[in-house]
Amino acid sequence: MQIAYLENELLRVGILLEKGADIFDFTYKPYNLDFMWQSPIPMRRPFVATSALPEGAFHDHYYGGWQEILPSAGWAAEPYMGTSQGLHGELALLPFEATISEDTQEQVTLYTRVRLYRSPLILERTMSLKRGIAGLFIHERLVNESMGEFAIMWGHHPAIGEPFLDDSCVVQTPASKVEVMAYHKNGLWEPGGDYDFPKVKNRRTGVIQDITSILSRETQSVDVVFFKELTEGWYGLTNQRKGVGFGMVWDKDLFKYLWMWQVYGGHTDYPWYGRTYNCALEPFTSFPPSGIKNAVKNGTALTMKPGEVIETELVAVAYQGEGVKRITPDGVVEQ
Repeated sequence: MQIAYLENELLRVGILLEKGADIFDFTYKPYNLDFMWQSPIPMRRPFVATSALPEGAFHDHYYGGWQEILPSAGWAAEPYMGTSQGLHGELALLPFEATISEDTQEQVTLYTRVRLYRSPLILERTMSLKRGIAGLFIHERLVNESMGEFAIMWGHHPAIGEPFLDDSCVVQTPASKVEVMAYHKNGLWEPGGDYDFPKVKNRRTGVIQDITSILSRETQSVDVVFFKELTEGWYGLTNQRKGVGFGMVWDKDLFKYLWMWQVYGGHTDYPWYGRTYNCALEPFTSFPPSGIKNAVKNGTALTMKPGEVIETELVAVAYQGEGVKRITPDGVVEQ
């Protein structure tokens, strides 16, 4: 597979160009620490699966790392505008065109582009590293080529794992509400949509506890939760033992919700069979992960007008310290 690497003094970022332009490596050089989770199901050459899954091929080719999700999230059996979009849409399985648009002492920039094949969309993603800054700067441009409106769910799915992730990690983000999805038999949290951030009811014990504290693998749980009513679009995930963290900042008027996928050893069926310990913190336009039609019904889908162009900026950062107070839109970590 074709791979691109961007590097400066502080970061190494690996991009899998032939599969969604996934970010599979986000290494903070001062700690020699890759934040990205790596699945026990390894990356491999293209292959033919033994049978087609009803939800599509996403899990057959999911090795961890950071995917961009478009035009739908999760999975639903019913089609949208005449076609099935499959689990997490089509973008994460597509090859991207790529060119190096800048390579100087001050900045390196990779331009990528893809035209979706079941959806009338073009996505351009430009990724840059700047000299002396531990931040990946992302500019995106999304175009609706159709002659009509087209509804989407759009988000970023960075999964974080060991050796960075452990039970000393904490999440900080300026949310007001938490909603817990009824997701899996091994869920830890009581499903519901009116919790005051960050306190949620543990359905095993009945105790109210802080959902932003990462739990150990021995918890044997798996949950999907949504942080809502954000005052700003940012989060920091800090390992307090190591004194290092990973964070993101984005436009909260576009990506209005922060999803959290918590896998604390409890996903005991396909495809991981209890082998995984990770979490993902995911800025999204919409929720829940059950297909675009459900997002249309609940009013969270983003409906693009004919010919509409959306441009946005995100930054992913690495930092040192025991926590964050804020991450500014230009990627400055305030502590």
